[in-house]
Amino acid sequence: VSFLCTRVSKSTENDWLKLCRMLAFLQHTINNVRVIGAGNLHTLLTWIGATYGVHEIDLRSHTGGSIFMGTGTLHTRSTKQKLNVKSSTEAEIVGTSEYMPYNTWTQNFMEAQGYKLQDNILFQDNQSAIKIELNGRRSCTGNSRHVNIRHFYVKDLVDKKLVKVLYCPTTKMLADFFTKPLQGSLFRFYQDVIMGYVSITDILEDHPKIKERVENWKKVRSFGIY
Repeated sequence: VSFLCTRVSKSTENDWLKLCRMLAFLQHTINNVRVIGAGNLHTLLTWIGATYGVHEIDLRSHTGGSIFMGTGTLHTRSTKQKLNVKSSTEAEIVGTSEYMPYNTWTQNFMEAQGYKLQDNILFQDNQSAIKIELNGRRSCTGNSRHVNIRHFYVKDLVDKKLVKVLYCPTTKMLADFFTKPLQGSLFRFYQDVIMGYVSITDILEDHPKIKERVENWKKVRSFGIY
């Protein structure tokens, strides 16, 4: 939906095919019930990912994010980034900076209800982005020194011990559901996790379905969501 809304004034035949695919998916899942639950009220899990240069018109990247406390997602977002970036690492940093305020809002909301978080964990699959988020300018090379200071928001949260950044293998990156055209059983598995039909622990563990990936997703992209 977020992608097609950017194509209203300059739509093509491929956009029409994507719209038809989306409507067919919505019709097939219109009666699905969303389940939301929590394993405990003191742990917040957030997945954030970005796909570099996926929008062919302006070559901007796409950000996806999702927040969990156990069963079903509390919040998700899939949106085109507001600026052009020069690498996949920068796309991850910008995407994280754009999505983390939702994590902070959720944390503040829970504390206002009397539940102080003991663990606020951010999962990412880009090692270079993680180093920059943890170390700031100290981990910036010549290719990343230009990154705007406003995108070091996560480092400030890490310094204040309000969030922990952990590496998440690409095969377990739930945010890919919102940025890449996954297919088959992997798509359905991630969908079940987001809708609350499968526990989030199946993502953290080595569930067999997370091993299935789209190997040549750039080829699939021309027929998929993006």
